[in-house]
Amino acid sequence: MRNQAQNEADFSMKDLLLTFLVAGTALAGMQGCAQIKRPAVQVKAAAVGSPFNQSGWVSLYAGEPCVPQIMFDFHGTRSMVSLAAPRRETEILTDAAKKNRRVHVLGKWRRGGQSNCSYVEVTSAE
Repeated sequence: MRNQAQNEADFSMKDLLLTFLVAGTALAGMQGCAQIKRPAVQVKAAAVGSPFNQSGWVSLYAGEPCVPQIMFDFHGTRSMVSLAAPRRETEILTDAAKKNRRVHVLGKWRRGGQSNCSYVEVTSAE
């Protein structure tokens, strides 16, 4: 009787270990397929006052900007730039962000109070 009970306990323990092994393998396989989303590279700022002329997508700025004028993130070719815009251009950029449309931005590079705070002051958006 004891031998049969011991065999059943050993067998259920083997089943449990096998279940954990299969589940662990499946989870490891799923993790390997997951793509890591890398943040866009911040563009190295040009000299203050130099022109900015690029096409890309915009999104509303997420987070705490280094200057209050910054309201948008511009996503160009493998780069990201913070944008500050006057009212008319803000309306255009907000609409483009909501509708996920490409936009052509003209502006000038500016620098905020902090050393690592560079952004583009938009002069035209279409």
